[in-house]
Amino acid sequence: MDAATHIHVKGAREHNLRNLELRIPRGKLVVLTGPSGSGKSSLAFDTIYAEGYRKYMESLSAAARQVLEQLKRPDVDFIHGLSPVLAIEQRTGGGSPRSTVATVTEVADYARLLWALCGEQRCPKDGGRVEKRSLDDCLNQLLRDAPGERAIFLAPWMHAKPSVLRDELPRLRQRGFQRVRIAGEIKSLDEPKLVPNGAEAIPVELVVDRVVIAADQRSRLADSLELAFREGQNRALVLVQKNAESPWREIHLSQNLSCVHCGDVFEPLTPRHFSFNHSEGACAECGGLGRKLTFSEELIVPKPEKAVREGAIKPWRIGGKNLIIRHNAILKQLAEQLPFDAETPWQELPEETRRALLHGAGERLFVFRLRKNQKTEAQPFPGVIALLDESRRESRSDGYRARLATFMASGDCPSCHGLRLNARSAAVQVGPVSDRPLGVTQAGNQPFGDRPCLGFADFLRMDIRAALGFMRGLPATLPATDAVREVLDGVTQRLHFLAETGLGYLTLDREYTTLSGGEAQRVRLATQLGMGLVGVIYVLDEPSIGLHPHDNQRLLATLRELRDRGNTVLVVEHDADTMRIADELIELGPGAGTEGGEILFHGTPAECARLSPSASRTGAYLGGKLGVVKDAKTKAPDDRWLVIKGATEHNLKAVEARFPVGLFTCVTGVSGSGKSSLVNDILAVAAARKLNGAKTLPGRHRSLSGLEHFEKAVQVDQEPIGRSPRSNPASYVGLLDLLRDLFAKLPLAKVRGYKANRFSFNVRGGRCERCQGDGQIRLDMQFMADAYAPCPSCDGQRFNRETLEVRYHGKSIADVLVLTVREALELFRAHPRIVEKLATLDAVGLGYLQLGQSATTLSGGEAQRIKLSLELSKREQGTTLYILDEPTTGLHWTDIQRLTDLLFKLRDAGNTLVVIEHNLDVIRLADWLIDLGPGGGPDGGEIVYAGPVSGITKDARSLTGQALR
Repeated sequence: MDAATHIHVKGAREHNLRNLELRIPRGKLVVLTGPSGSGKSSLAFDTIYAEGYRKYMESLSAAARQVLEQLKRPDVDFIHGLSPVLAIEQRTGGGSPRSTVATVTEVADYARLLWALCGEQRCPKDGGRVEKRSLDDCLNQLLRDAPGERAIFLAPWMHAKPSVLRDELPRLRQRGFQRVRIAGEIKSLDEPKLVPNGAEAIPVELVVDRVVIAADQRSRLADSLELAFREGQNRALVLVQKNAESPWREIHLSQNLSCVHCGDVFEPLTPRHFSFNHSEGACAECGGLGRKLTFSEELIVPKPEKAVREGAIKPWRIGGKNLIIRHNAILKQLAEQLPFDAETPWQELPEETRRALLHGAGERLFVFRLRKNQKTEAQPFPGVIALLDESRRESRSDGYRARLATFMASGDCPSCHGLRLNARSAAVQVGPVSDRPLGVTQAGNQPFGDRPCLGFADFLRMDIRAALGFMRGLPATLPATDAVREVLDGVTQRLHFLAETGLGYLTLDREYTTLSGGEAQRVRLATQLGMGLVGVIYVLDEPSIGLHPHDNQRLLATLRELRDRGNTVLVVEHDADTMRIADELIELGPGAGTEGGEILFHGTPAECARLSPSASRTGAYLGGKLGVVKDAKTKAPDDRWLVIKGATEHNLKAVEARFPVGLFTCVTGVSGSGKSSLVNDILAVAAARKLNGAKTLPGRHRSLSGLEHFEKAVQVDQEPIGRSPRSNPASYVGLLDLLRDLFAKLPLAKVRGYKANRFSFNVRGGRCERCQGDGQIRLDMQFMADAYAPCPSCDGQRFNRETLEVRYHGKSIADVLVLTVREALELFRAHPRIVEKLATLDAVGLGYLQLGQSATTLSGGEAQRIKLSLELSKREQGTTLYILDEPTTGLHWTDIQRLTDLLFKLRDAGNTLVVIEHNLDVIRLADWLIDLGPGGGPDGGEIVYAGPVSGITKDARSLTGQALR
């Protein structure tokens, strides 16, 4: 009976778990909480989910089970009462730029079907309707559009070079044809010089008949048109003329799918025509990516205060000696012939001179003498950018091409303007039908009557809320068939679930790789809601990450809905609201790493909130007995400001933002209100470009002033610290170099002649060659995600036997890499440089992390804190601009307290901190707030409030103020 109502876990010892036994009720919402590193993920993911995955594998065929023996069984005595387990973890970065919110959630799959079934096709050339007509339809059009007019029926026959036509035309006479139209002129086949000279291909049409269009001639018209279709591959061209003085008009006809205006023929639509991952739908120029790398004026001339002679045009100062001499000679002769003063700063040159140098001087001719006694002739100058393009294409040097690539920026594809689809697919629209010709461009929605009609790419550019509104308005305008209804339901249902999980502000074409860990997890959660599964165990990893408290309630409703369908929802979480709605709360602790792994509390949230701080830290914070506090004093702004003016990136509405220098500023607002656009895309990139010499271009803004107050800028975001399983915290912060040097100095290493690189798993010699230093072997699971098993040669230790024989205090380099930061602090206390690196990792709340833990297993918050520790280990001058993106991600209250203490120490040392944050405890402690909103997506992009924290609670428009109240 117990197995049916509970998940019974006995003897869980995975990682730091201390032989745990617990019973988790099935069909309930259960929250696992505790300090970072206390064992929550070890219990939820590495034990319960791992055992569920293994048991699923046992249910497969014998062939699939062959890999099962290689999969490591979690260290647990048994788990009873398991049903199928689905894990929805945080994973940031990685993946393909072709994966978007729409493709991951199947919205794109259903929408492609809808556009293929119901799309009104328009010609990309002239906007004419594309439709299929019968012979009778074509005859009726002629009788309607040109009654009583003289007509010549032509059949498009060949488009070829003159040499080919001279061989082919004599055969037409044998088939009974007497006239053809060549290059727009009707001629007899008997004419001596029938084909003009030249190398260009010429169009040729056969003259099928000359007749007057009249109802009593219908039979002859039908015969002539049928013959024209037969000879012209279902295409015909009819020249009509009202009288002898009138000009000839062309009427294009076809029995294929064709444009009613120009007669261009198209193949029938399929869902593949709306996939930018398929050749039938993708833009040919960018391959469906929507973006291309092009040379950027700002990067080519990074310092406009320099003159041309001083090297203002930076990429022309790189390359071999001969190439640089050549470029200097061209510039010198341009200065004489344009003319311009090569000593004048670039920014002071006339606009037309700068344009001529970069983009060419049109048809104007110049004489360039690059060598003595060289014969020259006048030639146009194509411009520096065109010559750089040519150099990059033709150069055989990978190094030179790589250096040139640093002067390029990613921008919208010039052919599809970022829509990713080819012109034909982009011109197909869904919406109310109209008889008016449509001037289709590839840059926006086209109105049909009073309701918008959207192309597929325009639909994907909408945010989820707007797309849901558009879909709900479609049934009234589309055919009421079962197929259409089913497809519409599929799209609408998925959009509804995405909106319900608080993601309504995301656009459907947003690249999946650019989502935060929390956003990516909620996207997958919405997909699971759409599947409607029952009896499943869902394991989630902090789904509230990146959500404003205002949006949190919708996520909690989603979790309750999953539970109410009959599923067990197991959530690893630090969020107080999520804890309060849980059916049961399990707290692990009391500390991190070896100090954790015990169950401190198992019961209802209300019971936990009544516990004393000594019994439960979580309960004390949940019940309000403890709170995050600030030892430092709140400071007021002085007369130094960092000011961004005219910010219009993404949804920002010409914002002017002022950040006080030397203070701790929190940028707040609901998800999608424009925080990342303002801080990460504009402030961080512009500051890195000016202070650090970075070559990335910031988002759209008019000006940025106040950077003279800083020596450097440090951005600490949630991007992964590495893409490879070999990347780890120790290598990222430079600790591994110190450890390798230490091991190389040990007596046995000296005797054997081992150098520091012997202890690197990236270099041949010391590493295990079977797994090439990964410590694990990738198992190809065919139709499932790849699994990983420990390497059988080194048993996951990464190094060969000889390397592992070198030991420090009884521990090999492999043993050291599995130590946590706090354990390593104890082991290496006699080595100050190593201790310094470890202490900064511990200071940002990562004392529980293993030194060699793979970067691919770290959450976004952990990756961010590792970057922060690297910056803290450097010596500071107190004039640094720190930009952080939700540093409290994945932190328990006790860890948040340590982090805020650290951040305020940085502030008190004279540094400036700009922090994007949703955590109310941190927002409450800030010196200054900038609140964006009032909503997300199109409803955001404005500064709702800017000032000290005390004032925001009085602002009625601010949702952050409401949450703080």
